[in-house]
Amino acid sequence: MEKYTAWHSVSLIEGRNFEMEEKYFYIEPEIARGLLSQIKEMKAAKRGVDKQAYFIGEYAVLTASKIKLRNAMRDDDLAYFDELIKTLMGLKEQGAGVVPILGYCVEPNSENGNGYIIQSRAKGEELYDDSIMKEYYVSKPRFAYLSSDTDAKKYVISRTNFISKVPQSHFDKFIRDIIVLINNDILIDFNGKSNFFYDDTDGFQFIDLDSHTDYKYGLVENKLDGKEIAAYYGFTPCHYAVGTKLLPGLALEEEAISIIDDEKLLQLAMDNKIIYEKCKTALLNNGISEEQLSNSLSILKLFGC
Repeated sequence: MEKYTAWHSVSLIEGRNFEMEEKYFYIEPEIARGLLSQIKEMKAAKRGVDKQAYFIGEYAVLTASKIKLRNAMRDDDLAYFDELIKTLMGLKEQGAGVVPILGYCVEPNSENGNGYIIQSRAKGEELYDDSIMKEYYVSKPRFAYLSSDTDAKKYVISRTNFISKVPQSHFDKFIRDIIVLINNDILIDFNGKSNFFYDDTDGFQFIDLDSHTDYKYGLVENKLDGKEIAAYYGFTPCHYAVGTKLLPGLALEEEAISIIDDEKLLQLAMDNKIIYEKCKTALLNNGISEEQLSNSLSILKLFGC
């Protein structure tokens, strides 16, 4: 399955050259090197805490500084990362909405793994773009590294309305994919809504899948239950309200949304409730029990619901 492994001199963004170990699983080395060459003349389209993304056609190139870390787990020989890459492609081929990693190169002597990750580019747009939504989140400082010139008020109204019209079948598959990923010990980062994309044709897609669960690494005794995780995090397409015990930092800050006029605020609440109902239906359609739903809703507080 693995196509290529070699040592090659790659110029980093800063203009310095390092010997990098390359591993390309699902992309030809020549294509990968061409992408790396192009980004030297580009500005990053998206930035995060330890990554920045460059978009070139159907590909995304990520600069990364922690390739040797799997969540809080060290992965110095990248054996877990290699396994993860193969698992993701397998799930993609089975129809899961994952954005597969095609290959990477890493500076082997760097402490945490400086390098590049090449993957397919997610289709559509972020479920909700955190760089815009940060204006309304309680935990604004957490998203200080992101920036956007988009009008946040117009965005939250229009984007929520758009998501409220997503067909039920796409919500059903979103929940099904959560279950599949968790049951395959793939860790999903629910801490940012930019980690999910939506496309009219392909539905919801999951990005930033770069770690297994703690169970996979032998750090905990019990394996996560996909349905149990889905019961709590399956409401990700909704907006949280202040008072939620799950992901409180993503709650809509009351003072911030107070500047939205009453009519638009009512529309936002109504659209969010529609999304909630679709998420709930999708959970039930995927075998989540009423008891599991009751447990999750006891700690969740959703805007307008």
